[in-house]
Amino acid sequence: MPSTITTLHTYDTVYSADSVEWCPHNPYQQLFVCGTYQLDNKDESLTSNTSQTVRKGRILLFNFDSVENVLTNTQCIETSAILDQKWHPSNAMLSTVNASGDVVTFNLSSEEKLIQSDTLKVPNDSEGEQLALSIDWSLGGDKAAVSDSKGGISLISNAPDGMQCVNRWNAHSFEAWICAFDKTDQNVLYTGGDDILLCVYDIRCADAPMLRLKNKTHGAGVTSLLSLQTKEHLLVTGSYDDCIRLFDTRSMRFCVSETNLGGGVWRLKPNPSQPDQILCACMYHNFSIVSLNSDQSFSLDAEYDEHGSICYGCDWKYGLTEGNAKYFASCSFYDHKMCLAVLKTEK
Repeated sequence: MPSTITTLHTYDTVYSADSVEWCPHNPYQQLFVCGTYQLDNKDESLTSNTSQTVRKGRILLFNFDSVENVLTNTQCIETSAILDQKWHPSNAMLSTVNASGDVVTFNLSSEEKLIQSDTLKVPNDSEGEQLALSIDWSLGGDKAAVSDSKGGISLISNAPDGMQCVNRWNAHSFEAWICAFDKTDQNVLYTGGDDILLCVYDIRCADAPMLRLKNKTHGAGVTSLLSLQTKEHLLVTGSYDDCIRLFDTRSMRFCVSETNLGGGVWRLKPNPSQPDQILCACMYHNFSIVSLNSDQSFSLDAEYDEHGSICYGCDWKYGLTEGNAKYFASCSFYDHKMCLAVLKTEK
């Protein structure tokens, strides 16, 4: 069935844009955030460490009225440069990780404004600055995992009296770009690093998580991980080597299938209404939409070429849509561009 993508809105984020997250919770599913990361020395590396590097950012909150097709920027929060954002799985709390090595949470007020609620500094076991690179919540929302630029992974408890770091360990030799809980087994945590390793940890051990596996299938750094709640034993990965791969987590020596999308794959986002359909941020190419087929192969549904710079952030809108329309937002770096588009598939 042919699919087409139409751009509905473009927005100049002023600062370089790298993260988009749409709120999954009612009655806030018309809201999404775009995070920015401004490098004043114009270095492409997100973890560049020179004396000239200044990292500042903003969190932009948007409201999208899909009925009237109106997009409004309702809030702008000045912050340290944003690397990743996630909404809590159980409530409308936004968590961000930034270039200062902090985890910062915000609650949505009744006026639909973000209000900062908590801040936690990720432990740094060595000298020099440390950036917090990614965050993921367990399905129950009682804990989060944070990866950092020193190759570390931190487990954060979501306690009533505030966030607490309960464990940190060195998982990778270089940047730990990504971490993700298994959505069907919350005792399992996946991590991916610039050392090309995909690691699997059992986090039930209180003293030190047990390393179950080091996978060396990828040809370059592992940058994105996707575990699907609807697909037990399956894990999708993205890498700087331009490929997405599917693994059966019961036997991960080799991948089940792989597809080259062109450009390093920075983010993977499943369509909430059709989890087998995945929105991929292919950094130096475009945003691509692929489907995971019944035979465990990937097929390309559509490509979105609206952006002229590094394609970093993307996410789908949650909730009911009109007809077969599927909305998503995407953003790119040096052209500081955020787009809102709609995917339509002919029946």
